[in-house]
Amino acid sequence: MQGTAKPRQESGFTLIELMIVVATIGILSSIAIPQYRNYVTKAKLSEAYFALTPVKYALVEYVAVNGDLSGLERIKYWTEVLSKIGITPNSFQDNSRYVKNVWWYNKKSEIRVSFTDNVPEARGRYLIMRADMDSGAFRWRCLSSTTYSLALPAEYLPSSCQ
Repeated sequence: MQGTAKPRQESGFTLIELMIVVATIGILSSIAIPQYRNYVTKAKLSEAYFALTPVKYALVEYVAVNGDLSGLERIKYWTEVLSKIGITPNSFQDNSRYVKNVWWYNKKSEIRVSFTDNVPEARGRYLIMRADMDSGAFRWRCLSSTTYSLALPAEYLPSSCQ
């Protein structure tokens, strides 16, 4: 008696199972990749937040010593303002990959940061911190593109600004 041949059992995945796996990977990557891009951009732009810190502290010290900002309002050029408060105007250009410049804008009581071309999402936009001085005390707040068209979009602002 000849043995009956057992049917060979196929192993592997069906086409439907493979399509479900590919669709799941596609859905997850469509969510993860934009979030990752935002995270990387936000990390690059956080350097700007740290670059404006010396200017912020120098302005607070200037007000503590002189009583107000009126001495700075008469100065025409922002490079002179930075020199007056003890900051070297060109210190940011050579030391940063993402920050092009930092300056004090007298008319609006704002510190503004411009960016290099290494951050295409910030091209033509600024990180702007406005000083609100009520009763001699500084309160800093960041402006976003919803309140000022040249400011960064809110999703790129550091968490301490939001």
